[in-house]
Amino acid sequence: MLGAAVAAALPTGIAAAATTSSGVLYRPSTAAGSTEDASYPRVIRLAHNGGANGTLLATFSHSGTGVGKANFPIYRSTDNGVTWTSSPISTVTDTQHGWDLDGPTLYELPSAQGSLPAGTLLAAGTAWNHGDYTQQAVEVFASTDQGASWTYRSSCAAESGMANTIGHGIWEPEFATTSHGLICYFSDERPSVNNYAQVLAHAVSTDGGLTWGNEVYDVALQNGVDRPGMATVVPLPNGTYAMTYEDCKAGADPDQACDVYLKTSPDAESWNPGSLGTRIETADHRFLLHTPYLTWSPAGGSNGTLIASGQRVVAGTDGSLAIQPEDGHVLFVNRNLGSGAWQEITTPVTTAPTGGYDAGETACAGYSSPLLGAASGNTFLMLAGTHLSTGKCETDFGTATLPNAQGQITGPGTTGKCVDVNTNTSVNGNAVQLYTCGIATGQQWSLETDGTIRAFDKCLNIVGGGTANSSKVELRDCLGAPSQQWQARADGSIYNPQSGRCLDDPQAQTADGTQLQIYDCNGLFTQVWHVPA
Repeated sequence: MLGAAVAAALPTGIAAAATTSSGVLYRPSTAAGSTEDASYPRVIRLAHNGGANGTLLATFSHSGTGVGKANFPIYRSTDNGVTWTSSPISTVTDTQHGWDLDGPTLYELPSAQGSLPAGTLLAAGTAWNHGDYTQQAVEVFASTDQGASWTYRSSCAAESGMANTIGHGIWEPEFATTSHGLICYFSDERPSVNNYAQVLAHAVSTDGGLTWGNEVYDVALQNGVDRPGMATVVPLPNGTYAMTYEDCKAGADPDQACDVYLKTSPDAESWNPGSLGTRIETADHRFLLHTPYLTWSPAGGSNGTLIASGQRVVAGTDGSLAIQPEDGHVLFVNRNLGSGAWQEITTPVTTAPTGGYDAGETACAGYSSPLLGAASGNTFLMLAGTHLSTGKCETDFGTATLPNAQGQITGPGTTGKCVDVNTNTSVNGNAVQLYTCGIATGQQWSLETDGTIRAFDKCLNIVGGGTANSSKVELRDCLGAPSQQWQARADGSIYNPQSGRCLDDPQAQTADGTQLQIYDCNGLFTQVWHVPA
């Protein structure tokens, strides 16, 4: 990803990989004693509905005080997610049994399926009475009027007459369409009787979701431990499909063993169920933990960009994981169809997740945060649950742009060292220094269209806002300050307009740990940097 020392001055304007618009889709009551909750959001963009194309529809799992049976309210945006209707345009409820609905998904049919025309919308979720595990169904609803009304279609998985105990649930539906028909993916605990702690599976419908074929396993390890779940599936530009999911471990603390994996399939149906795939992680082995979501953006070259969310960012081994400081502030991206290392970028919604599921912990923050790439261009939308004082969550939204370029900044001149964050952590005030190039996330910089240069979702900053020669540089929260504005210029210099000075290697010292500074721009090799292309 390293380019030549030549780069055009970065334009100012909308921040890339930083929030360009944000707000609250729905805030539940915070009154004392209220249990109202709005979490597990989902969002889609209409692309097969004629004049309504480009419209966004969003929902979430709405439950608790004053709600009645849990349901999926549908909200609409006609300006790419900048604003949303103040009240739902419709609500998906269980008209079949009158049960609660949890864990929604939304999907638009790209082609006709059975009697359903292209552009038909599907909504699905787990229908059950909260706390009653004797019967459940993954119910499917259809809308042929762009989400204004919904009709029960079928259940792609169901059970009844079960023991009222946990361990045999069916959850977390997801859809895809292929030449063979409509696919409904779901997480299934029922195979636990055969020593599968949980499996990811799917069923196919060839009549538009009226009936469904046999269950087929997609990720299934018969060891009584692995619990793959929460799949999201996206088509890739090379005709294959990518799936992300979490692999938790039976009996383990979810904050210590719920790694996020990626698998690919040639046809959305063949997933090699005995294989976990590859873990989504950076070159220096930071990785996402539980409740992932995956989307694809056309930005970033011929392969586009895969963007993944997860509830936590950690490092280490199962049972001894360390939560990283950028946790809740970053997403992971990959521009090679999921192959190789991933990189961190700024998230437009900060979630401050706990990740825990014990009594007193707010599990909904950052839980399964959906992402939606733009139909064209480099923007993307994120929805996420965030904390309320009641211990429940509201649903927030934010739009951002992907970085123009991301990778190592090398120099000065031909010395081949890297611009590096001291200690490879995101702590404010960490020195920005020279260091031997390696795999550290602290050597991955993004050149943003707002004029900032970022690592770990933080900015290259002049200490104390200094403008004098020899003022040192550091990593600091991005605040829009003039001390965080930079231009990568054609002569290889990185220029700070406020001070009128350039990023500089003091006295041509190239030893590891040399903290960088600003100095009068002079054209010497100590101010020549090779930025990501």
